[in-house]
Amino acid sequence: MEKAMSWQQEIDFQCSFGLWPFRRSLEISPKGFLWCGELFPLKTITRLRWGIEQKRGGMLPKRICTATFGTNDREFTVRTKQKDFYGHLTDRYWKAVGRRLLTEMVDGLRAGKRYNFSDYAAVEDSGLYKIDKKLVGGAAEKFYPWEALEWGVVNGNLCFAPKEEPENLLVGLSFLWVDNVHMLNVALAPLLSAEKRTKISSLALE
Repeated sequence: MEKAMSWQQEIDFQCSFGLWPFRRSLEISPKGFLWCGELFPLKTITRLRWGIEQKRGGMLPKRICTATFGTNDREFTVRTKQKDFYGHLTDRYWKAVGRRLLTEMVDGLRAGKRYNFSDYAAVEDSGLYKIDKKLVGGAAEKFYPWEALEWGVVNGNLCFAPKEEPENLLVGLSFLWVDNVHMLNVALAPLLSAEKRTKISSLALE
């Protein structure tokens, strides 16, 4: 019988990328994320995002795998064309920090906290706010309880639509460009098969 890997073994990772003189390095361990010699303890990392970026030009589009981590006021990005490397890196992101951010999000929702995702959407335990920016008079918000919504992943975005009008897109949140959408997607997953879609915290996988 194979011995189960420890959490430290699951998250340990080191890499270097880029060409001199712009070469960068990243190490992930229980101590934190060591970016080019500067250590960011795991508890200081408050946001993650990753996805595939398509760059137009020439006969075929170029696909760049992008993974970003950040603190409250700084962020750092790794870009690569190697899908295997990208897969290993994002797996470490999730196991080292993503699980904790998911748990903190669910606990925050349970306590009544609201989370903003881009300037156009916010989430509470019981539903989604669609935010419409106006040139005059600030922003208008409309609330949709989870039971009134359908959602899923389309072209790298977590998309929401009214259940009665599934063709009418309300909000699309990019996994590549919007922080912590991966955690929101995981938190929402149990509601998709629930008989009553009431609150994220009542069914969330932590």
